[in-house]
Amino acid sequence: MPIQKITSRVIADSAIVASKIAEGAVTTVDPGTIAYFGMSTAPDGWIKANGAAISRTTYADLFAAVGTTFGSGDGSTTFNLPDLRGEFVRGLDDGRGIDAARSLGSAQSELIKNHAHTIRGGNYFGARAGGDASIDWFSARANANDLAYYGMDNSGGGAETRPRNLALLACIKY
Repeated sequence: MPIQKITSRVIADSAIVASKIAEGAVTTVDPGTIAYFGMSTAPDGWIKANGAAISRTTYADLFAAVGTTFGSGDGSTTFNLPDLRGEFVRGLDDGRGIDAARSLGSAQSELIKNHAHTIRGGNYFGARAGGDASIDWFSARANANDLAYYGMDNSGGGAETRPRNLALLACIKY
């Protein structure tokens, strides 16, 4: 099955589960459960996972479940919710060894894995730094048979690297 179809199926199944929870068809959801909803407000018994500091006493069951995993709030009367706004969720490594240095609730910033691109050029002699709007390059020739080009393509792209995605409202059960 192509990866796009697997991703679509996971999103579809998650949306079905979330709608059943919102309808009350699923009645035993533990505090601390996170679900995604296709609505702009949190259903009854849920609160938006927006990083807010909330009362440890008002939300005692949720505090008992997650504690200060997502932040200690003011350190005595509040604690923080997870902030899933605009975030992609990554499963906890839990001993697998792929993302071993992570702890539950920790966040990572964006990263692009080291990689290289082959850039082919013409027969230019000498060295030049700079380039036009689409490529920065440097070339050098040690002799008539050796020509090396090094460059970085600056021809396009956006402000971030991301997979295809669908925006849903992340909530946590209290």
